[in-house]
Amino acid sequence: MSIERADFGAFFESVHDGHRPFRWQERLLDHILHTGRWPDQLVAPTGAGKTSVIDIHVFAVALMASGHSVRVPRRLALVVDRRALVDDQHEHAKSVANQLAEVRGGRTVLARVADALDSLRRQPKGQNGPPMWTALLRGGVPPSREWLDDPVGCAVLCATPDMWGSRLLLSGYGSRSQAWPREAGLLAYDTVAVVDEAHLSQQLVTTARRVTELAAIAEEPLGVPILQVVETTATPRADAGVAVGVEPNDLDMDEPLRQRLTAPKPVRLLPLASWPIPPGGAARKAGITALADEAVRLHQEHGSTVGCFVNTVAVAAAVAEDLRTRGLRTELVCGRLRPYDVARLRPPNSTLLSIAGDDTVDVLVSTQTLEVGVDLDLKAAVTELAPGGAIAQRAGRVNRLGLRPTAVTVAVPATDMPAAAQSGPYLRDDLAAARVWLTERQSNPAGLAPWALRESRPPVAALRRDLLQRLELAQAWHLARTSDDLAAPQDDLDLWLSDDTEEPEHEFGLVVRRALPDDEADAVRLIEALPPRKHEVFRVSIRRAAEIRSRLKPGSVLVRPGDDQPRPLTDGDRIRPGDLLVIDDTTELFIGEVVDPHGTDRVADVLDALDKPGPGEVVLRIERDTAAHRRLLDAVAANTENPDDPDPLEIARLLREPDPLEIARLLRVHRQELAPLPMVIAAADLLERPEGEPAGAEVRLHWQEPDDNGKQKLLRLIVIDLRKAAADAELRQEWNPRRKRVPLYQHAEAVAERAEAVATGLGLAAELAETLRLAGLHHDDGKADERFQRSLYHGSAPPEPLAKSGVRDTRIRRRLRERSGLPTRWRHEQLSVVHAWPALSTLDEARRELAARLIGTSHGHGRHSFPHTSEQLASDAGEIAASLFDEGLWDELIERTHVRWGVWGCAYLEALLRAADGQVSAEGS
Repeated sequence: MSIERADFGAFFESVHDGHRPFRWQERLLDHILHTGRWPDQLVAPTGAGKTSVIDIHVFAVALMASGHSVRVPRRLALVVDRRALVDDQHEHAKSVANQLAEVRGGRTVLARVADALDSLRRQPKGQNGPPMWTALLRGGVPPSREWLDDPVGCAVLCATPDMWGSRLLLSGYGSRSQAWPREAGLLAYDTVAVVDEAHLSQQLVTTARRVTELAAIAEEPLGVPILQVVETTATPRADAGVAVGVEPNDLDMDEPLRQRLTAPKPVRLLPLASWPIPPGGAARKAGITALADEAVRLHQEHGSTVGCFVNTVAVAAAVAEDLRTRGLRTELVCGRLRPYDVARLRPPNSTLLSIAGDDTVDVLVSTQTLEVGVDLDLKAAVTELAPGGAIAQRAGRVNRLGLRPTAVTVAVPATDMPAAAQSGPYLRDDLAAARVWLTERQSNPAGLAPWALRESRPPVAALRRDLLQRLELAQAWHLARTSDDLAAPQDDLDLWLSDDTEEPEHEFGLVVRRALPDDEADAVRLIEALPPRKHEVFRVSIRRAAEIRSRLKPGSVLVRPGDDQPRPLTDGDRIRPGDLLVIDDTTELFIGEVVDPHGTDRVADVLDALDKPGPGEVVLRIERDTAAHRRLLDAVAANTENPDDPDPLEIARLLREPDPLEIARLLRVHRQELAPLPMVIAAADLLERPEGEPAGAEVRLHWQEPDDNGKQKLLRLIVIDLRKAAADAELRQEWNPRRKRVPLYQHAEAVAERAEAVATGLGLAAELAETLRLAGLHHDDGKADERFQRSLYHGSAPPEPLAKSGVRDTRIRRRLRERSGLPTRWRHEQLSVVHAWPALSTLDEARRELAARLIGTSHGHGRHSFPHTSEQLASDAGEIAASLFDEGLWDELIERTHVRWGVWGCAYLEALLRAADGQVSAEGS
C-alpha cells in the first residue's frame, strides 16, 4: 500500500504522541514536494518545533518512494553548534527509525511509510536493515558509519559544524583518510543540510553553499541533486533567498503555537558585585552563592524544575554542589558528560530532558549545552549574562508550552563592565549589548516571549573574524588529495568552517577503564580487543589537552582514526581532534562527572554497564576479581593452553579455543553472581547463535604478561558483539562476518551486480551504471596476487583465489601480512587497475579512465597517487603499470576525471562503488 500527501497529519501524530503538525510545518512539506528543493531559510522562533524537519524529510522521501513525481534529497543533515541539541535531534531520529522498524508490513500509516522507505533500497532476500538510517557525528565520539553503505536509502545525520563541515571538505575529523572521499561525496549529493541557529555558523553556511557551486562545475553532471543548504533563524533576512516559516496568521489558527510563542516571560536583573565570577577567593564564593540563592527563590515560588544556566563548566559544577548541600535534588548537564551519564536523564530512564519534565528534580544546572533546541519546559530560570541570542534561547527552555506564569532572572554586573570582561566563550562587547537590551526588555510585560522578540531582536554577536572566507576550486583540488602525504597538509579547516578562528572548539575523547595494565604492550592489546564505545567517551576541548596530559599516569593508550591499532601515548604525540585517550580509572581528573584538569575525583568504568545493550554494544569482561569470575575462568583455563611463544599463528595451532556454547552455559550457570547481569544474559544469547548464521559474538582470551616479580599471568575472558563488525570498512576488506572463505570472483560478480543496481536505483544514466558495474567486476583483481593470497589464510591453500578469509583476529592477520612478502603499504587496488586496463578497452576513453579511477580508489587509496612504482608493485607488472605509475598517466587520469565529473562528483561515484562493496561484504559474499 502506498502513501499520499494527505497521510502526513496522521504520520506526524504517530511520531509526536498525538500532536498535529502546525500550519508552517505543512507549508514546508508542500514547498519541498512542489519544487524538489528545501527553502534557503527556515523562519521559526524558539518553541515552534524545528526538530520536525526530521519528520518532514522522512515523509517526503517516503512519498518519493511511493511514486511522487518530484525528486527530493534522500539524506538530511541537521547541523548545530550545540552538542546536547545534536544528541536530542539524534534521539528523535532514532525514535522515528525504531517506530518504523517495528511496524513493517501493516496497514497503519507508519507501516506504509516504513514499507515505502524499504522499497527504495530493494534489499536482498534475508536482509532486514532499518527503514531509515540515523547517524551521530560530533567530537569525542566514534562516528557512525552505517549510512555510508546505503546511498539509496533515507538517512538523518545529526552533527556539529566541524564534524559535518570537515567531512564535506574531504577531511573528516575522527575518520580514516580512506573514508574521506565517500563521506564528502554522499554529503555533497542527494543531501539537504539544515544549519540550526545559523547565526552561530555563518562561515559554515558560506562554505557549504560554495561547495554546492563548485560541485556543479563539471563537464558532465551526474543528474543527482547537489547539496541544498537551509539556514534556520527566528529573525529572517530579506537577502537570504526563499524563506518558509511561521507567519502572523498562524497564531490565529494554531492555538498551541500561539501559547508557546506569546506567553509572557518577565525578565529580572540580578546585580552581582563581582562579575564575571572569578576563578577563586571570596568573590567567587559570593557569586556562586548568589546564583544558588536565586535558584532556591525561584524554586520556592514556581516549583520544580528550575533551570540554572551558567557560562562555564567550573561554575556549573560549583553551583550544583552548593544546591546539593542545601538538600535540593540537583542534576548537572553539560557537553562534557559521557553519553552514558546523560542517557540516565533521558527517556526511558528519566523524563527530565523532555517536554514532560521530572518534578522530582528541583534544579537543572547547565552551560550553553541546553540553551538550544532541547525540549525542556522549565518552571523558571536564572542565568548568567550572555549574548542576546543565547539569553533568548535559554529563556526558550522556560514555560515552553506557555501554560503557566514564569520568570527569568539574569545575573549581571552591578557596576560598569570591565574593559576586558569575558565570561566563558563570550566577549565584553556582546555582553554589554545584551545588558542594554535586557534592561529594555525588563520594562516590557512580554519580557522574553519568542514572538515579542521578532520586533525587539536580540543584539547579534559580533563575528569573530575579519571576513568570511570563500573556498576556491584550486583549494578543492588540493583537499581532494586525500591519500597523499602532502608537504603542507590541511589539518585545520577553521578557515572555512569556524566563525571564530582564534578559539577553535575542537575536541578529543577521554575513556576511563578499570585495571588498565601497567605494561604498555598489554594495555594496547587489551584496548585493541576492547576498543572504546560511544557511550563511555567524555568530550574534551583540544585546548585542555596539555593540562590533562600532565595529570595522566603512565600506560595511557592513544586510539587515533587512521592508525591500524592503538598505541601507548608518548611524550611526542600531539593530541588531535577526534583522538581518543584511554586512561585508568584511578586517575583523579574529574569534578563530579565532568573532566577537569584541576579535579580530584575519579569516575567509574561504564564499558559493560548498559542496561539494554543494542547491536554492537554487548561486551563482557570476566577477570579473576570475584569468586564467580574465578570459577568460570578456571573452567575455561582447564581446556586451554597458553603457549610460551605468544605468536598468534602458534596460538591458532596450540590453543584449544573455548567453545562458545560452553561459555554461554557457564554464563547462565553463574548469571546471578556475575555483574552486570544484562550484559551476561545478552552475551550468552549471542554465543548461542544457530548453526549457519553469522557469528553473534566472539570469545577471546587475553593473557596479561607477568610483572617484574614473576607474578602469574592474569587471564581475562572477553565476549565481543560482532553484529556491527561488518560496518568497519577496513576490516571487511579481508574478513567475512560469517567466518567463511569468500572466493574472489564470486565476490567481484556480486559487487558488480550491486553497483549497477545502486546506480540504477539512484537514476544515474545507463552509461554510468555500466561503468560502475565494470569497476565493481574488476575492483579486486589485484587480490589474485600470490603474496596477497598468502596474507588471507594459514594452513592449506584454497582451491581458488580468495576475496576474504574467515580470520578476524587482527594479530593473526597482521602476522600473516608480515610473512606474505608484500611491501609495506602495498595496495591490491593499484594492481587491480593494471589487470583491468585491457578489459576496459571496450569503453570510450573518458569512461575507461573513470572505471579505472573507481577501481584504483575503491578503498580510498590512490587519490592522487600510490606509493609504489611498477617494479615494486609486481615483478611482472609490465608496460601498463609503468605508463600509469612511473610516467604519470595515473595522476593525469585523476585530474581529467575531476574536470569531467567534478571533485565531489568523482567522490560521489567512488562512494557508490564502495557502498556496493560494503553491502555485499556485510552479507557475507
